[in-house]
Amino acid sequence: MEMRDGEQPGEANCSPEGLVRQVKLATKTAGAELAGENALERYDGGAFSQVLATNRSESGNGLNAFTYLRMNKRLFEADNWRNFVEFVRSMSEGGQNTRLPDSDRIGTDLYVGFIKQNNVRKTCEAALV
Repeated sequence: MEMRDGEQPGEANCSPEGLVRQVKLATKTAGAELAGENALERYDGGAFSQVLATNRSESGNGLNAFTYLRMNKRLFEADNWRNFVEFVRSMSEGGQNTRLPDSDRIGTDLYVGFIKQNNVRKTCEAALV
């Protein structure tokens, strides 16, 4: 979902954007929901923008779900994290925020922390009731 045709070597003779268009058309024709995931470990705004473009659809067959794969410590590097936060915000707005900023000028209100073990147990117990 994050790959563009122009990023592929000519000798590969492939079209990731064309494949996504085919799948979107097939899901629309079948009345099925469309879900996707990223294939590569990329944290740049261009890759996130491509997923957002896939999510936007005037015909009503945007993404119903998206799984972000390949999360590792590189995701939490400053620039990568800012891009990811903006991507998540844009996805939660239905992909309407189409441009990822070059930098995070307004700051973020996102918090990443650890869950204490005793809280995990309480949650599990509550879920079993």
